[in-house]
Amino acid sequence: MFRFANPEYLYLLTVLPLLVLLFWLNRKAGHKRLLRLGKAEYVKRLMAEVSETRVWIKFGLLIGALAIVVLILARPQMGMRMKTDNVSGIEVVVAMDVSNSMMADDVEPNRLAKAKQVVNSLCSRLKNDKVALVVFAGNAFLQMPMSADNVSVKMFLDAINTGMIPTQGTSIAEALKISNNSFSAQKDVKRAVVVITDGEDHEGGVEEALSELKKKGVSVYVLGIGSTKGATIKHGNDYMRDIDGNIVVTRLNEDMCRQIAKTADGNYIHVDNSNSAQDQLVDELNHLQRSELSGSAYEEYNDLFPWLAIVALVLLALEVVVQPRKSHYFDSWNLFSVRPPHKTMLLLLLMGVSIAASGQSATKVQTHKGNISFTKKMDSLAVIHYQKAIALDSTNFKAHYNLGNTYLRQGKAQDALREYEKSATLSPSRLVKAGIYHNIGVINQSTKQLDKAIDAYKKSLRAYPLDDRTRYNLALCQHQRKKNPNPQPNQQQDKDDKQGQDKDKKDQQQQPNQQQDKNQQKQQPQDQQMSKQNAEQMLRAVQMRERETQDKLKRKMQPVGRRHLEKNW
Repeated sequence: MFRFANPEYLYLLTVLPLLVLLFWLNRKAGHKRLLRLGKAEYVKRLMAEVSETRVWIKFGLLIGALAIVVLILARPQMGMRMKTDNVSGIEVVVAMDVSNSMMADDVEPNRLAKAKQVVNSLCSRLKNDKVALVVFAGNAFLQMPMSADNVSVKMFLDAINTGMIPTQGTSIAEALKISNNSFSAQKDVKRAVVVITDGEDHEGGVEEALSELKKKGVSVYVLGIGSTKGATIKHGNDYMRDIDGNIVVTRLNEDMCRQIAKTADGNYIHVDNSNSAQDQLVDELNHLQRSELSGSAYEEYNDLFPWLAIVALVLLALEVVVQPRKSHYFDSWNLFSVRPPHKTMLLLLLMGVSIAASGQSATKVQTHKGNISFTKKMDSLAVIHYQKAIALDSTNFKAHYNLGNTYLRQGKAQDALREYEKSATLSPSRLVKAGIYHNIGVINQSTKQLDKAIDAYKKSLRAYPLDDRTRYNLALCQHQRKKNPNPQPNQQQDKDDKQGQDKDKKDQQQQPNQQQDKNQQKQQPQDQQMSKQNAEQMLRAVQMRERETQDKLKRKMQPVGRRHLEKNW
């Protein structure tokens, strides 16, 4: 089978007929100028050694070399064959806790970073086994499907953070259910689930999820990370607090971790600052019986551009050797008497194009595969291809921008913003850069981060000042910030309470004044004035309505999730 990996470069072939036409017109104009010297037969005798045929041969060799250069850029391939890798191993699903309690620093550098180190070491030592990643907090989702590609696992590990799931908490049951559905459909394969958590399970349902895993013969290993003494959780310049304003202290619940491992006929392993947990976990997994995993079949092509590069070099060498005049049996063997510098530069340029085509082909292939996966809405696979393309070429603008689009469709706004920022710095066009910053502003505006949105809109207008949509959004954000400045998330509740108290005080101060003004205007008798008991009843009614309004605002400000949890760590 024959194909072109980058067929878009074939459009350059349309330029070659134009070059032939220009060359013919130039030769025709040259003949007309020669006829001004005399009759054609006399001029021909004066230029007996000049060969019009050789001139066209030289031009044909040059055109042929340029055509082959275009074909090299299009990367012709031939010889498709299916290849299958059969390996012997097990399937492992790693469920990692990403709740806010994982930011406690009772292990160095913190619980989440230590969990990443454990998984990284595990993937490096499980050579032929397949691994999948599940992250969970109040909700759970599959971060990476089952794969034997350790490079992709490490890429996904770098992107894991506590802000991935808006609903906080620790739902181990949800993580176990997602893990149970993450295994392949292949039969007679030993499977295992590795849960890395601090054990603060705020929800039930663990026993039902464990029974489903036990029916399928899945081994469950629980890695408890943290200290039983407890630790605080850093949150900006302060510590995380509960709804009552008390500093949260998170502790490792070893009893629950041991109970989960015992129920699933697995083992509990405590993770500390040493590497003993990794060694023990690898030993446990190595004791599981390996079986032949279904091989991954893929297509393989043979690139033909190296051979085309050789042909192009030969054509250019012949173009240099052939002279525009007749050579009488190569007089004095002076074959290279005329060798303009631009011919040498063209040879070097062709060699550079060949090297560049081979170097850029890999990143273009990964970007193209990512685009196909994105079109088919296979977002997890698209992320893998885009990240591989970025690993091969960190300046790949398309990979960064398309990866941001994929993250945005997955609901990972922060990851999308990070990739948009990188693509904006790599953008080849000011108009494209303006569009990227406009999108960044829209995302930040939708999440009520008005300062960041205003900064993004300003950058967009610096790149393209004529965009009225961006100018309107900028004015709207500035108006919203002036009308209702955006407070810090951890200060919102305190500010609402303070506003409620101030309003209550204001109502208390305004109520007697309003009554006094009313009495002065109407000049009613003293016996018709509002009694003290009635005033207190009206004041309580106003306070109740204010509290109801505050409760509605608080409910609206809560993140949209699967369900509401009382704890946010």
